Amino acid sequence: MPRSSVWCFLCIFLLSSWSPAQVKPSGSSRSAARQIHSAPSAVAPQGMAKIKHVIWIIQENRTFDNYFGTFPGADGIPPSTCLPKTPGSKACVKPFHSSDPEFGGCDIPHDWEAAHAAYDHGAMDGFVWAEGTPYTMGYLDERDIPNYWQYARHYTLADRFFSSLAGPSFPNHVYTVAAQSGGLIQNVGTLKGLEDAMDDSDGYSFLSIVNLLSNANFSWKYYIESVKRPPGAPNAADPLNVIYPNPKQFSIWNPLPGFAKVRNNASLMANLVSQDDYFADLKKGTLPQVSWLIPAAQDSEHPPRPAAQGMWYVTKLVNALMESPYWKDSVVFLTWDDYGGLYDHVPPPQVDSFGYGPRVPLIIISPYAKPGFITHQTADFTSVLKFIEERFGLSHLTIRDHYANDLHDAFDFGQAPNRPLVIPVPSGLDYQEVEYHHCTYPPSVPIPGIVKMQRPQTEGAARAPFGLEMRLKTGTGK
Repeated sequence: MPRSSVWCFLCIFLLSSWSPAQVKPSGSSRSAARQIHSAPSAVAPQGMAKIKHVIWIIQENRTFDNYFGTFPGADGIPPSTCLPKTPGSKACVKPFHSSDPEFGGCDIPHDWEAAHAAYDHGAMDGFVWAEGTPYTMGYLDERDIPNYWQYARHYTLADRFFSSLAGPSFPNHVYTVAAQSGGLIQNVGTLKGLEDAMDDSDGYSFLSIVNLLSNANFSWKYYIESVKRPPGAPNAADPLNVIYPNPKQFSIWNPLPGFAKVRNNASLMANLVSQDDYFADLKKGTLPQVSWLIPAAQDSEHPPRPAAQGMWYVTKLVNALMESPYWKDSVVFLTWDDYGGLYDHVPPPQVDSFGYGPRVPLIIISPYAKPGFITHQTADFTSVLKFIEERFGLSHLTIRDHYANDLHDAFDFGQAPNRPLVIPVPSGLDYQEVEYHHCTYPPSVPIPGIVKMQRPQTEGAARAPFGLEMRLKTGTGK
């Protein structure tokens, strides 16, 4: 049996205990995400043509409850919430304002198995024991991420926006460009790993949204934040290409080189560029019609990276747009790529065998976003693709984006345009150099499929699954 088939069988087997509640017609394997790009896109909502530039900022590993669980008017953390420390235990952990924004210095498990254990058949009560730490119940608020709360107050916040797959970064990033993950449910760190997992020397042989954009002569770029590798730093210090990312190189946050139809096309690969080009394009008047903005690790907000550091990085991106002529006809979709092992109380609807995954925040920033509005429309990453498809008259990629909501509820194209909210960046913003050893928390009870996890240690922290130690030097707030 080809390995690609094994992946699909594994997905279905693991989901046999998840009892999905179908909300749209769908299949139960990779065929559920088959491409239907021959079908035309739905008619764009009236007024959508006022949006000429779509900017999608994708940060890392936060749930809605972690960032906006106490936001006024949103579907936030229920006051009676207290999750058991072990299955069936009366001892429980209540949500708390996190006084340790770095979560003890370790990552929180957020793979396929941990996500499904935390989901616990829709009870959403398995987070503490599945993630192996009370940190999963910690939340931040306006004291910690004031800029995000300001954006949410001035523009539109979505409180029923879900990750596309109940699992980690890579498959969710693939959904942001292809409305499917090719059946993969876990991270794949190298192009060779992708080829092996798919049992296909092409890696991904299906189309992505960038193929549709290019074929229809619409401009796009995939901007990757560039961080110079310090002199003498070994390549092994960055096995996933996220600490010192190369925009042309495949990574768990940059899936496009995994698509043969992108990787083997020099004109398409030319659109995978350093984030420095984003600021240059704004100044030169060459911003493409569709943009993705992807951080390097230190600005990603991926626990244990500080949320505030990522917030100021995003603020600079948004400020630059707002101070340019492009503000008047743009929309920014600001979101986070997966749940990161953090608690969220809303059971994700099950539209097929892969998701949705837990809620993540989405802030919609635009002159035409409804001001001070919270949209309760159910959506996921493929909804942003649906918006792009409708705006530019593209066909759909898969059944997922075909049935996805298009986020039109967040817009009023007849309103007086919102003014830009330029948030001053403090002078001398500087993050101290830190050393980060990748470690993770083991589950409190055995979970099938989770192996080789070690408890974090103060000295010689547990190794990453790759057997490599990663040391992170933070950015300087540039």
